[in-house]
Amino acid sequence: MALVRIFITLIASVSFITVHADETWQWPIAGAETGDSIIYKPQTYIGEELNFDQLFIAAPLDAVVVAPDDCVVRSVGWSYSPSLSSAAGSSIEPGEDFDARARDMAEGIGRGAEPKYVNHSIGLQVADGRTIYIKGLRIDRTFKTGESIARGDTLGRVRYSYHLIEEPSIGLSVSARGGNAEDPMTPFGLKTSFIPPQELKPVTELTVEQAHEDIDVMIDAFIDCYPSLDDLISSEELEEYRRETKASVTETIPIEEFDRIMVRTNALLHDSHVAYWGASKFNSPRYCDMYIGRVGDDVRIVMAKKELGEYLNRRVASVDGIAADSLLRMSAQYIGGYDAAVEDYIKNMQFGMLTWLYINNRPDSSASGYDVTFDDGTSLHVEEHIWKGEKLEFLPSRSEYLSINRTGKNFELKMINDSVAYIGLATFQLNEVETEQIRDFIAAHHSTPHLIFDMRNNGGGHDEVMHKLLSYCSDRPYVAVDGYSKVMRRGSFPSFAHARNYTADMELFGDEYVAEDGRDGLYCRSEAKPIMPDSVAHYGGKLYVLVNEGSCSAATLFPANVIRSHRGMVIGRETRTAYHYMTALKFVDICLPNSRVTWHIPLVKCVFDTTENPRIPYGRGVIPDIHVPLTYEEVASTNGDAILNRALEAIANGEYLGENPFADEAADGFSIPKRAWLTAVIIALVTFMVTLRRKKRR
Repeated sequence: MALVRIFITLIASVSFITVHADETWQWPIAGAETGDSIIYKPQTYIGEELNFDQLFIAAPLDAVVVAPDDCVVRSVGWSYSPSLSSAAGSSIEPGEDFDARARDMAEGIGRGAEPKYVNHSIGLQVADGRTIYIKGLRIDRTFKTGESIARGDTLGRVRYSYHLIEEPSIGLSVSARGGNAEDPMTPFGLKTSFIPPQELKPVTELTVEQAHEDIDVMIDAFIDCYPSLDDLISSEELEEYRRETKASVTETIPIEEFDRIMVRTNALLHDSHVAYWGASKFNSPRYCDMYIGRVGDDVRIVMAKKELGEYLNRRVASVDGIAADSLLRMSAQYIGGYDAAVEDYIKNMQFGMLTWLYINNRPDSSASGYDVTFDDGTSLHVEEHIWKGEKLEFLPSRSEYLSINRTGKNFELKMINDSVAYIGLATFQLNEVETEQIRDFIAAHHSTPHLIFDMRNNGGGHDEVMHKLLSYCSDRPYVAVDGYSKVMRRGSFPSFAHARNYTADMELFGDEYVAEDGRDGLYCRSEAKPIMPDSVAHYGGKLYVLVNEGSCSAATLFPANVIRSHRGMVIGRETRTAYHYMTALKFVDICLPNSRVTWHIPLVKCVFDTTENPRIPYGRGVIPDIHVPLTYEEVASTNGDAILNRALEAIANGEYLGENPFADEAADGFSIPKRAWLTAVIIALVTFMVTLRRKKRR
């Protein structure tokens, strides 16, 4: 009988899930019928603007707005849309006056922004990964990102959605997991007017004129809007690169050859936040019987088919007659994606990608495979193949190495043993619920003597999350460092004529950015303030931060603060983002007009610390206190997790902080010797003035 009841319960549960999955969404205006009071659908014009993907619904002022389906809160904040394709926003502060804040925001936005169109918005992620965005709200309760909301729960009340719509209304749009626009009508059971973006016919080749134009647009965009150009290349060198690159294109060029120019430019203007999206490639997948890679300063066989395992880790003297050191220098010019003078990221890319860096960029593109000569003088031809679906087995397996901090979870909390707590952080893109879970774990382990914070392969995320996590990891304030932000101009960037996400006449930055004598660009400087310990979690034990060449952006700033404040020990390898600065925050997507290659260019140079110190030379990433060089054995996981093992060894041996390398830096930016010298000069000057006065009196 019990089995029958269980079976019936399972059938009922499955039926409920099936019915619920097929249900249309609930209309967001409480008490209204589905489809009521739609004023603008996708593919209609609002004024002279084409409304591509939004559904605008009119309703009485202060009508209740409800969640269309079970969901999780993804975002919540203030929002104002100057156009249908752009928005300005900020976070909601607890206890603020709605009307007063709307007026302040409208004044700050300027350009005729009316306070009544400055309202709240909310993003709700449903089970299949789509996100519903609703704007034109007044939200009267506190929502936390990551919080679960049930279908029909109250979100807020109707205000005004868009400055060209005079009546009270909400605007609703839907995006897919990858961010592309989705149909906002079909989920409600409505006949839709939404037209998905159409695929463009691929570009296969460029004329000389088209290639030259795209090269000019690309380089001019970096000159126009990228504020860290001087850290990478002089204007003379860049113009020489432009001339040489254009001179190399003398006839119609296949898109694959033009993509090689983009690869070289990405390596020349390398930045951990710069990216480019090239032409779609439809080449058949390829593989080689063996792969070469950089190990230390050598080239070795780092992966091979199982039957060729005898060659693993053997030292390679040359490839196709090119000496190993020359091969490393040549391949480095095709590696981008790192800041300034960072070194370990290049070495890591050469470890894993040296074979393809060489094959894809050698002059003889028709060649197949390559010849290796080992250090004992013996040679071997390595075959290159088109993969046709056959089963392949390579040694060593890299799965364990590649899964470090990439388990599919945002973070991992555990005790390694009674005296070591461990936090593995894969991203700083955490919602409030997740951030509080980490806070509570740290608070619960205040008495644990050692805390490991692992941010290897962490690509960064939200700056405010990084600051919160730092506040949980210290029982004393962090050092207040002098930093600043730099942009090239406030707006009206000529290069934005080719932008996908901005218009050429938009003002992106406010009056806080001002010119400074003798310097290009505009600067925003503010008073340096220390990060203070959290009231709930403020760990005071020994802190160990694990980093590697995959630690980027916020995952660089976290250990940078730890080192600068002498708060803990950093172990691993140099970070991918530079210690002193990164270029980030706002990004423009410049689409080259002929190839349709899109460059993702950051617009704000964010200087973390102006102090130059031998501990971390300018342009380098965060350099660990204990460096663990990348080895064949680590990638093969021969002895487990090399960096974590080294951290546990340091704990067991009592290794911790030595002298503070920044100890001679005073809060006002002067070193102690400089301050003593300055004090002596001031005393001498005062003494001289007093003596002079006495002589005059006499």
